[in-house]
Amino acid sequence: MNLHTHVMVGILVGALFFGRPEIMLMIGVGATIPDLDREYGFFSKESFRRRQIHRALFHNFLFIAMLYFINPFFGIGAFLHSFMDSLTTTRDRGVEWLYPFSRLVTKAVYDSDGNKLELDPKHRIYFLQNDLPGLTRRTTKDIKPGEKPLPNRRTYGPALSGKFLDRSLFFGSAALILLLLLVSALGFQEFIDLSFNELSLPLTLPLLIGSVGVILNFLVGELDRERLIDNAKSYRTYKATFYLTFGIMIFAIILGAIMNPQTVVSLLSNVPYIAVGGALLIIISYAVMTYSSRRFSKDGRKEPLIV
Repeated sequence: MNLHTHVMVGILVGALFFGRPEIMLMIGVGATIPDLDREYGFFSKESFRRRQIHRALFHNFLFIAMLYFINPFFGIGAFLHSFMDSLTTTRDRGVEWLYPFSRLVTKAVYDSDGNKLELDPKHRIYFLQNDLPGLTRRTTKDIKPGEKPLPNRRTYGPALSGKFLDRSLFFGSAALILLLLLVSALGFQEFIDLSFNELSLPLTLPLLIGSVGVILNFLVGELDRERLIDNAKSYRTYKATFYLTFGIMIFAIILGAIMNPQTVVSLLSNVPYIAVGGALLIIISYAVMTYSSRRFSKDGRKEPLIV
């Protein structure tokens, strides 16, 4: 899905369920965050492609949960983004919802043709099958996987990015937002609060500064990804600008913490409970996996645990 579609859908959801301009903006900004796992600035293009980071690093339940803990509206936007991306085909690599845990499983029971592979007693947990090479060969060039067969770790759908569904969501969401604005402005029904009397500067200012940082990050990143930066001097300027955008985002977070100390106190007070909950989840999941994997036997007569 294209970035402007993610933003528009996020703003629409904010309008439908909350009706506050600042919340609409926060969900829209949150809907851009997952795509920061593109190759922009952090990895060489070959390393980025080899590691298959895009649609994985920031497109997963763990990252969304962490983002929701920081700001629930950012988390909602990130979830909407990842959900829509999971509707795309292998061309855009779908979504690896269970990253990084999915990377711990390196074997599949069946190959891409449905033939059973030889099971390794050292591996007790398997995915069902390998990715289909006939489809992954059609993946966009900058995120095409290597030739080595890999387990099917990703969720795919029927929609090609930038095609019918993408455009329908963008124009449909834009039309609905305009309709809600018109109805609210004419006074028929207040779907969106247009009074702006309660806009909070401590909330709005850091959000706007952070939004500028995110937008600039994508702009300079796309210049590099589209191969429009073709000499050493331009590339140095690009790298400096790229890291400046992250400086702007970090500054916005620090400014938000300074201007909203009560939010920080509330956030920190919940850390112990979240840590205990996370630890219990890991312990219980590990215990269940360990117990279930006992079905595996070295003679191969029993099926391994398939996730």
